[in-house]
Amino acid sequence: MSVNGIKTLTNEEVINIHISLTHEALDSEDPISPPGIKSMEMLESAVARQEVGYGGRYKYDTPISNAATLCYGVCCNHSFHNGNKRAALVSLLCHLDKNDLTFKSNVDQDILYSFMLKIASHTLVSSKKLRRVKDQSDAELGLMNKWLIKKTRKYEKGERSLSYREFEKVLKEFDVYFEDQKGNYIDVIKYQDEEKGIIFKKKVRTRTKVANIPYFPGRSVGKVLVKSVRKQAGLTIKEGIDSAYFYGKESTPDEFIVKYKKTLRKLAKT
Repeated sequence: MSVNGIKTLTNEEVINIHISLTHEALDSEDPISPPGIKSMEMLESAVARQEVGYGGRYKYDTPISNAATLCYGVCCNHSFHNGNKRAALVSLLCHLDKNDLTFKSNVDQDILYSFMLKIASHTLVSSKKLRRVKDQSDAELGLMNKWLIKKTRKYEKGERSLSYREFEKVLKEFDVYFEDQKGNYIDVIKYQDEEKGIIFKKKVRTRTKVANIPYFPGRSVGKVLVKSVRKQAGLTIKEGIDSAYFYGKESTPDEFIVKYKKTLRKLAKT
């Protein structure tokens, strides 16, 4: 839900995150066992941290600090029998995403893993500094907030015009190509590697025609056409590909789901 301009997560959404993680880990080496809620009271307390405030204002009054306090609560309240760190990380990612924020491309799986371990072990703040603070959680959340400010960025949603050559170059980064030109039209083809087979799985490269567009190499591709091709090829913000990612302002990061799964797998072992 959205309160005071900050989109927050509900109890049900955090529970559904835990359920999704449980299903995802069923066939892994580290299933969430036993799954389920250990303390509904502690879960509600963790989620309610987002709306703590006084004088008509939230205590955590920015999207980043609000995401941080949710992550901290889910991780440290131990609301679930198992998988609390994993649920906390996914809750953090979902909260950031709701508020049009994402991690920068240089935040890889090892960095996220280390960050979550420090939260869980309460080692973000040095023992020397802890002796000087009144509230440990406030000190830890302050450092989480600073870290997240440095490591995240706003999604970019705007489209821009490109030459056909530039557009083709950008699409190739996502395994999408111009092929089979006929007159002034050309097919837009998306290639994907998929695993097929029940017992003996093997990777199969599939070829899908996603669009047929006007093709005039000497002209520019308008914003409307760029937007249409991105949508048909599954290269929009809905799939986690915002404009900064698509147009290449940042280095192309590893596919997010891969980083995400590896980080969760490592967290499962701690």
